[in-house]
Amino acid sequence: MTKKYLDHHNENRLYLNYDPTTLLPKSKLHFNSPIKPNLVVILLFVLIGVISFIYTDGLTILYQTWGNLTSPRVNFIIKPEKVYLPADGSSQLYIDIQLKNQHDQLIAGDEIIVSVLQGETNLTNSTNPPIDISKRVLVQAPYQPQIITLSFRYKQLTKALNLEAFDPTPPTAPIIKAPIKNTTFTTATPTVSGEATPNTKVEIYIDGVLNTTISIGDTNQFANTLETAIKKGTHKLSATTINKYGVRSKLTSVINIEINTPDPEIDLLNLRIKPNPVVANKSFQFFVPVSSGTKEVTLILEDHSYALSDTNNSSVFSGNIPAPHKAGLYPISLAITTETGDRIIAEKVASITVN
Repeated sequence: MTKKYLDHHNENRLYLNYDPTTLLPKSKLHFNSPIKPNLVVILLFVLIGVISFIYTDGLTILYQTWGNLTSPRVNFIIKPEKVYLPADGSSQLYIDIQLKNQHDQLIAGDEIIVSVLQGETNLTNSTNPPIDISKRVLVQAPYQPQIITLSFRYKQLTKALNLEAFDPTPPTAPIIKAPIKNTTFTTATPTVSGEATPNTKVEIYIDGVLNTTISIGDTNQFANTLETAIKKGTHKLSATTINKYGVRSKLTSVINIEINTPDPEIDLLNLRIKPNPVVANKSFQFFVPVSSGTKEVTLILEDHSYALSDTNNSSVFSGNIPAPHKAGLYPISLAITTETGDRIIAEKVASITVN
């Protein structure tokens, strides 16, 4: 065997030596290949990375990023009149679309495409949208309750909106358990109790005017005092249920009730006038304690009215009152208004001497 052959043979052999410091084998690999080993490893890692990128939705992220970079820079706002309508086949609601460029200038709605992704409805473009709206779309109610999903697209931008077509059947009217007919109350805000459909609202009417709104939770029971005080006298109470869509039940039968609140009391013993007598064309201070539940007190002097105030919320009303121009003895009367709105006149509760 020649030396030349041995040299060629040894170039492709693996030689194992030992490191004298660690006694571990050392390897030496010789290739007659144009591709270096480190380049092979790099290509292998690149291939693994590409496969992992694809299988972890990397392409989706890439497409989204590209879409964001290439999409038009606009302000794209969807403004529905409401997000529900009765499934009666005739009702409509409108949806306004406002599209503005980066300079806050309104863009015409010709390129805005509105389509139905889910549900049954007809869409109509309004021929006369508001001046600050790019496009107004009218949505026709279907005949059956359902969810309607609409798509709004402008170039690469897309938005979606869900609408609910609800059962238009009115809710059941509430049952009023108290008060019963012809009940007399000595309070101006009696309690109304009864039953109603859960997750609705009950509206209480006094003489046909809305007085109180009661929210009904998961239970069907309610008991609430009236929110607005009632004047003395006979009144008609009725109620209705309203569901989350704003649909009202029929009114309950009218219940007649009587309000007989006591008249306000005036503490004449502690009524004060300072000074008394008073100099003509000057002023005097007037203090009058009244019963709780008094809303307003007005002093009447020489056919002139002066509002007194309860500055400390202590039911003591006071004011600085101008004296008459001429000397003499002048009677003072009071007009008192309760929280219920009842008004009484207490005549000649005091007098003032003017010098």
